[in-house]
Amino acid sequence: MRAFHRILGAVAALGLAAMASPAALAQGKINVGYVTASDFVPLLVAKEKGFFEKRGLDVEPKRIPIITNIPPALVSGDLQIGSSTMPLLLQANDGGLDMRLVAGAARHLKETSKIVLMVRSTLKIEKPEDLKGKKIGVAGFNSTMDVFVRKWLKLKGVDPKDVTFVEAAFPQMPDLLKGGTVDAVTITEPMRSIAQNSGAGYVFADYVAEYYPDLLMVGYIATGDWAMKNPAAIKAFREAMDESIAFIGANKDETRAIEQKVLGFTSNAPAAFKTAVKPDDLDVYIAVGKELGLYRSALDPKKMIMN
Repeated sequence: MRAFHRILGAVAALGLAAMASPAALAQGKINVGYVTASDFVPLLVAKEKGFFEKRGLDVEPKRIPIITNIPPALVSGDLQIGSSTMPLLLQANDGGLDMRLVAGAARHLKETSKIVLMVRSTLKIEKPEDLKGKKIGVAGFNSTMDVFVRKWLKLKGVDPKDVTFVEAAFPQMPDLLKGGTVDAVTITEPMRSIAQNSGAGYVFADYVAEYYPDLLMVGYIATGDWAMKNPAAIKAFREAMDESIAFIGANKDETRAIEQKVLGFTSNAPAAFKTAVKPDDLDVYIAVGKELGLYRSALDPKKMIMN
């Protein structure tokens, strides 16, 4: 819960005055927070190609360094919509913040899997039990990749308490492996290919797809108050994103050019983009989270999805 405690601290620091600030009440401009990942390329393409403007939306993508900074920015009104992992959404609601899932962003599919557990090249791991006593780098405690690698370990008969988890930023993971700072990492593209091509590590397990062949990885969230007041804007936002996803499918070279221009890299394994979400997408996270002791309250997926 350490990551969410930081969220609550940030929200408390903003104060009630910020919640009633002009920025929070102004509904014309829609600032959308996202983090540096290929999962959010449809947002960037929709902005570049005018798909939002076409629907009368004044959308401004805002790059946020750390995804846990997004809920406080939504509460303050600095953002109206923001990217989120599902554990982050659930932790926010479990902690008393009313956050709604307004659109899906990217799914992790078995046939296009890109998330793996990678072991440093100088360490020989033959079976999951060999990970006992080892150090695994994750890109945030209680993040999607952290939660599911712990679940994967349990399914393999390994107590997660027998493994040391450390937070590590994705861009640093290849160097951390190569230098021996960590023994393994939960990694995704493009860092997965970078680590492999540099000889820093090898793929040990396709741990997410092994048990969850179709998983909602990330989506877009808003406060319940903003979502309830702006259903038309949310509908238009999803329509623009759907048009963007269709454009991406038909224009791969131009999409890569936009990705390179805005993010500074192109992904070797594009995400499976889809805006539609359903309660089942959250049910799997709730079940795993409760098993790992992450949530204290009864969470209802239907109350967290804005259709």
